[in-house]
Amino acid sequence: MMKDLFKVCCLMVLIGLLGCRTRQAGNIQEGTEQEYFSLKKYFSEQIDSFLQDSSHLSLMKVVSMNQHTDTVWMPLTRENLLAVFQPFMALDIDRPAFRGMYRIESFADSLTGKITIIYTSQGAQTKPYQIYLQVNPSHTIHSIYVKSMTDNFLYHTSKQLLYQAGKSVEMITYEHMQLFAPRRIYVRVFFAPQA
Repeated sequence: MMKDLFKVCCLMVLIGLLGCRTRQAGNIQEGTEQEYFSLKKYFSEQIDSFLQDSSHLSLMKVVSMNQHTDTVWMPLTRENLLAVFQPFMALDIDRPAFRGMYRIESFADSLTGKITIIYTSQGAQTKPYQIYLQVNPSHTIHSIYVKSMTDNFLYHTSKQLLYQAGKSVEMITYEHMQLFAPRRIYVRVFFAPQA
C-alpha cells in the first residue's frame, strides 16, 4: 500500500515538473520558420525609419568614463546612426554558424502582454552571451538587451547594450586588466527632438 502511494506521488511530481518547464520561443512574427532573430536586419530597418523623421530628431550622446561626463549633440545622419547601432549589428546571431549554439526560451508577462525571448549561449565561445528581446503584443520590439563578457586570468571585460525602441541606446563597458585600474565606460544616446 505504501509503495503504491509512493509511486503515485512520484508520478504526480514528475508530471508537475514536466508541465512547469519553459516553453521554447517561437518567432516574433507568427507563422514563420525562422528560429533566430536578425539584429542586423532589425537595426537596418530602424535606421531607415529614423531617417524618415530626420528633420525632427537629433542625437544627444552622453559619455561617462570613470566619473567624467561629456555631452554631444549630433545630427541624425545614416553615418551617425550606423555608429550608434554598430555594436548591436555586429552581434547578429542569425548567421548559420550560430545555429544550435543558443538555447531559446520565452515567457509572457500576463499584466502587459509583452513576451520576453531569451537567447543564451550554450557554453561555446560565442558572443554575445545573452540576448533579451521584449516584444509588444502587436509583435513589435519594445527593447533589446545584450550581454557579452570575456574572462580569463589577465583580463575581464563585460559589455551590456540596451535599446529602448525609438527612445535610447545604452552601452556599458567594464574592463579590468591585471595591474591596471578598472575602467568603466557608460554611453547613452537619446533620440531627441531638435532644439
